[in-house]
Amino acid sequence: MSSMEEEFKAMTLGSSLGTAGESGVVLAKRPDKGGTLGRRIELCANLYRIKFRQSASIAHCDVNMVVVRDQPAKPGGGAINRETSIAVWDALVASNPDGLRKQLQSAAFDNRKNAFCLGRLDLPNGVKVFRVSLKPETPDRPPRLFDVKLQIAQVIDLGILDKFCSHQKAANMSDLAATAIMALDVLLRHGMFRRDELVPAAGGRKFLNKLQATPLGEGGQLLAGLFQSIRPTAVGMVLNADTAFSPFLVTGKLLDVANAIVGRMQSSASAGRGGRGGGRGGRGGARGGFGGSGAPSSTAPFNDSELHQLKRKLKGAKVRVTHRVDNRVFMIRGFGQPAGMQVVSIADRSGKKAGKRPSKPTAKEAAELAAKGKALPEREKAPTQTMSVADYFFKTYKRQVDPKLQCVELRGGHFVPIECLELVLGTVIPPTKLTANQAANMINVAAKPPAERRAAINAVRADTDVGPGSAAAAWGLEVDANMMKLVGRVLSPPQAVYSAACAKPRPSVANGPKFLQPGTALQHWAVVVFAPPHQAPPEPRVRDFFRTLTTVAKGKGMRIADDQPKSVVFWDGREDLGSPFKRACNSIIIGNTKNPKGVPPQMIFCLLNDVKQYDEVKRKAAFDLPVAVPTQALMIKKAFKFEGGSLDQYCANVCLKLNAKLGGVNSTIAPADLPGFVSGKTLILGADVTHPTGLGTPAAGSEGQVPPSIAAVVGQVDGAGMQYAAQVREQMGRKEFITDLEDMAVKLIKKYLVGSKGVKPTKVIMFRDGVSEGQFVGVVWEETTALKRAFRAIDPKWSPALTFIVCQKRHHVRFFAANPANKADVDRTGNLPPGLVVDTSVTHPYAFDFYSQAHAGLKGESLPVLRPCTAKPVRYTPLLDEGKHTSDQLQKLVNSLCFSFARATRSVSLVPVAYYADIVAAKARSFVTDDASTTASGATRARARDPRHIQEKLDRVFKGEVALGQTMWFI
Repeated sequence: MSSMEEEFKAMTLGSSLGTAGESGVVLAKRPDKGGTLGRRIELCANLYRIKFRQSASIAHCDVNMVVVRDQPAKPGGGAINRETSIAVWDALVASNPDGLRKQLQSAAFDNRKNAFCLGRLDLPNGVKVFRVSLKPETPDRPPRLFDVKLQIAQVIDLGILDKFCSHQKAANMSDLAATAIMALDVLLRHGMFRRDELVPAAGGRKFLNKLQATPLGEGGQLLAGLFQSIRPTAVGMVLNADTAFSPFLVTGKLLDVANAIVGRMQSSASAGRGGRGGGRGGRGGARGGFGGSGAPSSTAPFNDSELHQLKRKLKGAKVRVTHRVDNRVFMIRGFGQPAGMQVVSIADRSGKKAGKRPSKPTAKEAAELAAKGKALPEREKAPTQTMSVADYFFKTYKRQVDPKLQCVELRGGHFVPIECLELVLGTVIPPTKLTANQAANMINVAAKPPAERRAAINAVRADTDVGPGSAAAAWGLEVDANMMKLVGRVLSPPQAVYSAACAKPRPSVANGPKFLQPGTALQHWAVVVFAPPHQAPPEPRVRDFFRTLTTVAKGKGMRIADDQPKSVVFWDGREDLGSPFKRACNSIIIGNTKNPKGVPPQMIFCLLNDVKQYDEVKRKAAFDLPVAVPTQALMIKKAFKFEGGSLDQYCANVCLKLNAKLGGVNSTIAPADLPGFVSGKTLILGADVTHPTGLGTPAAGSEGQVPPSIAAVVGQVDGAGMQYAAQVREQMGRKEFITDLEDMAVKLIKKYLVGSKGVKPTKVIMFRDGVSEGQFVGVVWEETTALKRAFRAIDPKWSPALTFIVCQKRHHVRFFAANPANKADVDRTGNLPPGLVVDTSVTHPYAFDFYSQAHAGLKGESLPVLRPCTAKPVRYTPLLDEGKHTSDQLQKLVNSLCFSFARATRSVSLVPVAYYADIVAAKARSFVTDDASTTASGATRARARDPRHIQEKLDRVFKGEVALGQTMWFI
């Protein structure tokens, strides 16, 4: 079953709800008719009702395409890419007789293995093989030939969808509904794949418009487009339409793009919105910016640092060769030596030809040769000659290339001069590979206030392929022009409890009441300034800043045993980043009269000059010191720009993180606002798995070694659910369920039992982040079984009620006020008020799910000014609920917990325990993976991907008495 089929199957969930699977898990049904708490509010959602002929019959066909003759593919071998599949299908439709052609013209093909035809397809015995011919890539080659086998798998009535959405019972309801949903989804996307201006992404869920490109700078561009998906809801089938944005590498000469990436020049490939005095590529910026300092020549060879950037950004990118008539497209694998030094071996065509292959020896002759220890005769090889790539290209293609510029290594081991390659459109930049400037530029374009977002979505809906003459029109498919209207509820904010047992609504600023519980007294600490000498603040100013910080900390109730750092260490700008860490650590351990036992540092504050230093600084603190030491990173440009009250506010925000890292509790939520959570009797867990990303990363099950994934589980260690510890493991790459969950849960439960003095919880609630619909059933079966094994490992007789809730952030459902002029229905940004809950109309027909928007919609804090964007709700799906919660209980619990995030005073979008797991997994990956290891070759890359090597590094950080795993170091 393909991933697409699994996803549509998961949308129905019908065959699993209320029944025990192979592990004995009973998937949860909605326990009631929805919640009732809160103020009702009229909404509209970016979901559009659809109509279709209920009586229509659809033939689902299996499609199998086989290469008969193609260049360079061999007959019968290799997968057929999407572009070729589309061309073959369209040729199949055009080449058939009128009757069959008419049926196929209204068919929908998913470009892989599935086609859906209106009515019963006229095929003898339900199967037929067609020979299809395509034009050759070059005139001197024969036509490309393919065999296409169509076989009818099943015939379904679209009326099954109305029955499914109204929760009627029928045999095979789930399977039939899933296939029908997939048919409609493929139908809407069929024509979109054939529009020249659109670039498909996300498996065909997104279509980006080439004509709507915005430069991001540094070799990137942002394409705008649309997202669309057919979904079942409690009120019928709907189209989920949304705006979509994806960052791509720019097209053009690879050398120009490479120069833009490393900041060598300002061109169309590198221009972007730079901030005032901004960084590389920005107006007034340094390297390569207008008015910036001098840059290396655009034709100079790339140095090691630049090659490192290029490998990181370009590995896996698609390029077209320009020195051959066929203009074939390849993927970049890496970079080689300069063209004048890179040596290739080629056949010596002027010399002796290869000999004929000897005839195959008989069995008797083979046995005699083996007895004599002789190998079977081989064909005599033709002689070869070696020459540089530069010489080879001049000799073979009459192309003069720069011998000093590095060659590009392509898939298949080919080395090609960089001047002979062009980047083709379609190479997405993964989020982890965006620079800070690119990310900020992307947010500026993509983030829109609700009114603008709503108008843009309606424009996207109008662009869907349902007009006259489309395949959708032949099916009678119509999409409503207006967004769906519904009713939601706004829950009241919870009461926050601070020191002196005072309960009050959660404050909106950080310099409010004192913390509920101070952490360990801060005594052994130091400061490291990671800035070149000419950019570093002087030591007196550094000490003044930390004097203010410790004063504010005392005002918040924190215990400060020493209000000045033991040392302020400066990085010299050239040495390894670990060296100043070691000097700072030694100043605390060696010769310190206040530390006669040589206790390691409690905290090292890191003043960063560049955000790019962050991951490396964290790695050095974890691995280059005798023990892993918690750090608190501060950006110099932020920390030293404030004065007076603004500085106090900034320091108060830092104290939120500092107190949590020292084991303190900033605040808690009043018990009355945590329904279903019984203090001392409820254990909350959060889990997430982060997967390797980036261009060229092999997918699960593909050829090539997939880098390991990182799994993180976070669990509370206090009865109030405000202090947490983490467990981290590496596991097989791209595997979604947590393979070592049992052991991780056992360790976290034992930490909880220490805090509870041995009293076991009667309820366990797991919030699981990062699971797509296609993985719901598999993950819940695997992970709930592992958790129950962990319970029995603690005590064979212990069986707490388990609730397993999946949290989904990556969806495209948005809510808007139906009456934005009503000031009670929107906040000052135009967004819906925090505390919004939606659990009717747009939810699953009968599965237990709801949407929660606990936060306000703001842009990222990296921008100079916070400006509104459209808030994104989180979808929560309780797949297992042995705790038998009502809708109101879970919805209020989730909303209240979102106000307890340790490093914020506002509510956050995701329940904090899942948020923490997401942070831990991402930080753990940065601990064990650096950019060099992901792009290097040979032993370095193999060692970086060796699970034993990764787990050794993780164990050093998270195990032992003095370890980051004992604190909320990740805050």
